[in-house]
Amino acid sequence: MSWHRVFALSCVVSALLLCASFVQDVVLYSGTKAALSGKIWLLDVDSEESAFTWLSVIVTFSAAGLLFRAAGEASMRNGSFKWHWYFLAALFLLLSFDEFAGIHEKISAALSSRVHNTGLMYFAWAAPAGIISLVGLAAFVPFIRSFPQRLAVLLMISAGVFLSGAVGFEMIGGSVAEVEGVESFRYRILTNIEEGLEMAGVLIFVYVLLSCLEDTEITPRIQAIS
Repeated sequence: MSWHRVFALSCVVSALLLCASFVQDVVLYSGTKAALSGKIWLLDVDSEESAFTWLSVIVTFSAAGLLFRAAGEASMRNGSFKWHWYFLAALFLLLSFDEFAGIHEKISAALSSRVHNTGLMYFAWAAPAGIISLVGLAAFVPFIRSFPQRLAVLLMISAGVFLSGAVGFEMIGGSVAEVEGVESFRYRILTNIEEGLEMAGVLIFVYVLLSCLEDTEITPRIQAIS
């Protein structure tokens, strides 16, 4: 089976699981009181035990594998961006672990106990993570510009989509959670959007990686972007 079919299947399954989570929340909150006792946790994108979470683990871990492959190719030729590849590979390995371990939630809890957090800063980890991400993205501009134009644009889109979910909607969701709680309907909808954007960002990134590695003459392609 070609990677195009596997990638398309991953996109379809992700969309279906996200829609299932949306529908479940709408149904649970359709009455005068949320019937949370009837929730199917396997369909809840915000649950570490959900099918969506485990698919996200697989996708981010696959991205890490592809990045290590590209890093190895660049390293053999002493490419100027080989350490960028390795850094991204390690980052996505950490992201895949975070998907089921909830590292960022533990960091947020630790920060919250030390600072006064409210409003958009309710989830204390989000703003610092956003600043670090933007600085890191700026540092990777030369790396991104080394890609063919179409793929460079897709890389920027993938970063923008992912960060809008992981940081932007996380901060908006935090301001709602502070007032209404994490079991409110508005928070649940924002969480679905957040998780959907994160998955979309990673999938776009994986598409870029697979496109780069697709050529049978992989050596010239790696040289061209490293």
